Amino acid sequence: MSFLKKIKSTDYANKLVVLILIIIISLINIVSTHYFFRIDLTNDKKYSISHHTKTIISQLDDIIYFKIYLHGDLPVEYKKLETEIKYLLNEFKSYSEYIDYDFIDISSMENEEYKYSLQQELYSKGIPVIPHRNQQNNKIEEFYIFPGALVSYKGNTETSIAFIKDGIRNDEQLKEAIEDLEYLFVNSIRGITTKTQQRIGLINGHNEVTNNLISSFREIVSEHYELIDLEINEQLLSLNNLDCIVINNPKSSFSEKDKFIIDQFIMNGGKSIWIMNGTTANMDSLQSKSETIVLPNNSRNLDDLLFKYGVRINTDIIQDLSSSSIPIATHIVNERPQFELFPWVFFPVINPKSQHLITKNINPIKTEFPSSIDTINNQVKKTILLQTSNYTKSNLTPILINLENETKINEVLFNQKSKNIAVLLSGPFESVFKNRLTQTISKDPNIKFKDSINNNHILVISDAFFIQNQFFQGQNLPLGLDQWTGYQFGNGTFILNSLEFMLNNKTFIEIRSKKIPTRLLDKQKIKKQKNYWQIINIGLPLIMIIIVQSLIFFLRRRKYNYI
Repeated sequence: MSFLKKIKSTDYANKLVVLILIIIISLINIVSTHYFFRIDLTNDKKYSISHHTKTIISQLDDIIYFKIYLHGDLPVEYKKLETEIKYLLNEFKSYSEYIDYDFIDISSMENEEYKYSLQQELYSKGIPVIPHRNQQNNKIEEFYIFPGALVSYKGNTETSIAFIKDGIRNDEQLKEAIEDLEYLFVNSIRGITTKTQQRIGLINGHNEVTNNLISSFREIVSEHYELIDLEINEQLLSLNNLDCIVINNPKSSFSEKDKFIIDQFIMNGGKSIWIMNGTTANMDSLQSKSETIVLPNNSRNLDDLLFKYGVRINTDIIQDLSSSSIPIATHIVNERPQFELFPWVFFPVINPKSQHLITKNINPIKTEFPSSIDTINNQVKKTILLQTSNYTKSNLTPILINLENETKINEVLFNQKSKNIAVLLSGPFESVFKNRLTQTISKDPNIKFKDSINNNHILVISDAFFIQNQFFQGQNLPLGLDQWTGYQFGNGTFILNSLEFMLNNKTFIEIRSKKIPTRLLDKQKIKKQKNYWQIINIGLPLIMIIIVQSLIFFLRRRKYNYI
């Protein structure tokens, strides 16, 4: 009798547990219909988007439609990228009903004419075309991969996204491509929904570089801002309606009136980036003659402006044991010169130490013949963004540089502490023309002189070649990509972050700076322990099933034998 009561009480307890579970699940469903939340249990918050991204997406007022062309029978590394894109877009959809997307497999299209037309369209819109060969069953099949997407807004406005520039060649590039996804998608939303762009003025007229050497700079800036080439030509209104100006390696003198116009642009809130060194050093003369004399460059007539704002660019050349390499011909084979890479200490590589928003999580920076920057004691706040290492050597000019001799490095001489290469100036600025106005300017009714500003930003970079790109087979390489080593330096990201910071677009820096640790598999360990892990992954589940089934069988047998 007591046993029957026990069974009944056990049945009652089981029914009560089931009822409680049903009530809990029902409550969760009711709450979830009214209050949306997601929980990311991954250690690196891999499936979480930033707060800023959520805000941008939640403010959409119409459909954003993504057509992703990275789809189909893809190599493993591209399949991984496709999967991460799906994760991200699903996360976007959970925060906005206006996110829509489709994955399109071009290779499966049967209409060859339409396929070719679409491929040409994608290429013309900036999506890279990557050929790939797949060997299967002793057959080699060649097809093209399109790692990009087209984005439309309100059914007509269209832009494009390139997930990678030149193909994934190693695990590190895959990692970087995945890390950039959130920024790429959010930036495309930003570009397609923004009605007016902020305007950047690239100052010309003083023998500045304006050709293909800065094509990559133009490209990355134009993706986010309206970039305008202009000459001041002593026209008072020449800088009106600009948000920022870039003064890039001028070689001839600025007139006093041009300086006045720049100064008043800054006093009225305009931002400025100054890119120049203090010498005449360049690689062109070295490559043609193997040696060159480097002189001080004091011909630009800008020193008083910079000094008043809080810095001085010195007329020295900085060398650093932490440097990039250059190819030098070492011998001749079959009448052709053979090149080897040698460390070139005149090209310091800088690992940003500052945790400032501009430099956080960016790749090392490559510089060429930089000069040092001294800071002046005034009210302006100086933030050192880039410094050389503690194994630095400063060379006063004039100096003779010999290509062959300089590859023989005496490390004992590199005993100076780090030198400033990029400085951000922030805070109150005073006009260099205060108490210096000529009667012509002071009496001109069209000139509304302003002698100071309470808060502004100025960035000074003492490397004249900082935004110049390299070439490979006649094609412009991305800014910061070294053609000899294939390494992507962070120069482009640094410039873009600087513009975003100065123009109060810090949200996008934080999204771009997001880093996800990728757990890469040890390929050697996989090869050695392949059989072991196959047994574990296949055999262990089977053993566990057998144990559980045996346990259930034993308990059931014992229960009914007992009854």
